[in-house]
Amino acid sequence: MMFAKYKTIFCDSVQALEYAYQNGLPKSAIVKSSAPAMLWDKKININNIEARWTTDELEKFQEGVQELTELVFDSILSIPGVEREIALSVTDVVYRFQKIIYKAACLDESDFTDPRLFIYVDGETGPSGNIMNSPWDQLLSPNPLFSMVNYTLRNDNWNQLTTQGISYWSRYKIAGFETIVYRLAKKIMKRLPSWLFTKELIVPNENELNIEIASSLALHGVRITELELDESFSIVKNKIIEGNIPTLYEVVQPIMYERIEEWVTPSAVKITMSLFNSHLQEQLKKFKLLVDKLENNIVKSHKRKQSVLMNAPGNIRGFALSYVCRKNGIPIMSSQHGVTVEISKRHSMIRYEHDNSVADVMFSYNRKIIQVEKNTHFNHAKHYSVGMPLRLMRMKYANTTDRLALPIVFISTNLYHMGFSLSANTDYRKARYEQKLITEVLSKLPHKVRYKTYPEDNRRYADVDPVLDDVKRAENMELFSKKIDMRYLISDHRILVTTCATSTVGWPVMSKKPVVFINQKNHIPLTSEAYTSFSKGLFVFNDNEENFYGDLKEFLSQPLCEIGRLWQEKKSAREDMIRDYFSLHESGGAGKRAAQIILREYLI
Repeated sequence: MMFAKYKTIFCDSVQALEYAYQNGLPKSAIVKSSAPAMLWDKKININNIEARWTTDELEKFQEGVQELTELVFDSILSIPGVEREIALSVTDVVYRFQKIIYKAACLDESDFTDPRLFIYVDGETGPSGNIMNSPWDQLLSPNPLFSMVNYTLRNDNWNQLTTQGISYWSRYKIAGFETIVYRLAKKIMKRLPSWLFTKELIVPNENELNIEIASSLALHGVRITELELDESFSIVKNKIIEGNIPTLYEVVQPIMYERIEEWVTPSAVKITMSLFNSHLQEQLKKFKLLVDKLENNIVKSHKRKQSVLMNAPGNIRGFALSYVCRKNGIPIMSSQHGVTVEISKRHSMIRYEHDNSVADVMFSYNRKIIQVEKNTHFNHAKHYSVGMPLRLMRMKYANTTDRLALPIVFISTNLYHMGFSLSANTDYRKARYEQKLITEVLSKLPHKVRYKTYPEDNRRYADVDPVLDDVKRAENMELFSKKIDMRYLISDHRILVTTCATSTVGWPVMSKKPVVFINQKNHIPLTSEAYTSFSKGLFVFNDNEENFYGDLKEFLSQPLCEIGRLWQEKKSAREDMIRDYFSLHESGGAGKRAAQIILREYLI
């Protein structure tokens, strides 16, 4: 009966809560949780710990983030001798720490004085490890009456993204010849002596356009060298970083103190500041250790020209790589990964982590993203618009086949973040929103509908998303929960429905099939300019309109051939939209264009 004395606990798992009841937790005990599955049945003793975060409060919290990151970056960079990459690393800590502040702001004074129990859940997870738990053990450590127990999930399993079940031919049709060239070039060139090459491209990671660029350079005789950015080291507590951690903390401390004090209860201020200091030290030590490792792998060659081509460098690995490359006079390049920055209203919060804040050279799909990124506070790159990679272009060949699964597919982008994110909705509100789309629209259509879940690699919550029960109950709906990327399923459907300004939208738009786009006011909405363009080229429904659900249901209830006819009427406007927001060039060849720029200007 080890839980009998607790009147309030923190728990995000239905299974773990049942375990607590079996071990004496009173049924009257208050359970604080943010997990949709826990809150779903609205039991009177299960409280939404994020209840304070109304849409207005969350938007107010988010509004200060852009100014905060810019202020921190400038303040750190103004310290004599501090490198740009260190300033970016500190800014990264500050932004990511907003999630801790968000959680701390959920606590009240009694949480620091009265008995509290936290049930920490362990189980199968994705590549990021166990992220299923809020940091209550850290935040409530000052409370002498706080305890934590570990619970390991039973009958547990978790799957990650896969191509299992997708034929090699289907994969090749999308990946293309250039992917084969790239894979072979890496293997063959690794075995050849380096003195055979006068030019070298170092590739730490991949995206669609990077593969295409590298394959084109390989055909021009450029050595393709894979670089592993291994983070599998432990932080050495006494490792001394070049520079002065106390000085960096001294500069950023008053900025963060003001931010924390504004949002959290008084008893949480001190521990939250202490946690920030720990996060900052860990980040800077990690930066130094990465730099040490990279310096052993990247050495300037006097016999051949070198460049680095990286995907998404706006993180600690990219900062460390940029630092080493700059010291060695090696340009670091990046290419766009999906259409997002140019269409998303919320991305202004994370300008510091955009590719152009780190890379010297940026290859983009279109001119709109260049306009956006050139005007950011952190812009550091020379920009080139080369068009979309062929993988996305090939979506136009994904015509409906005889193996048509269901005529309409809803491509869900519902992803829980366990707190602060680009959304102005909590995870629970996201779940209820998704449920309403299912119950008020998708389940009432005269057509068969496939519900395609977002193929998340990293497990957020221990329980299955409760929204899926509504999908299973709908007679006209099929649940597709396999962790398979939507790009391989486009040809199975005639009408593609999706939502939110994320990179997911690129695949359906480039398929040339009718796309219905749901613009959510509070969850990663389109910019006003993108909204105008999308409304002309796609079927766009704005969820802040009075009869949103009714209008959407009525539209999708039409005969599919009528939706196709209306789609054709938008063809001219859609071509303008694609040219502006997706690909400047319609004929492909993005990799070749970028390769020619690299050969002409950076590997000469």
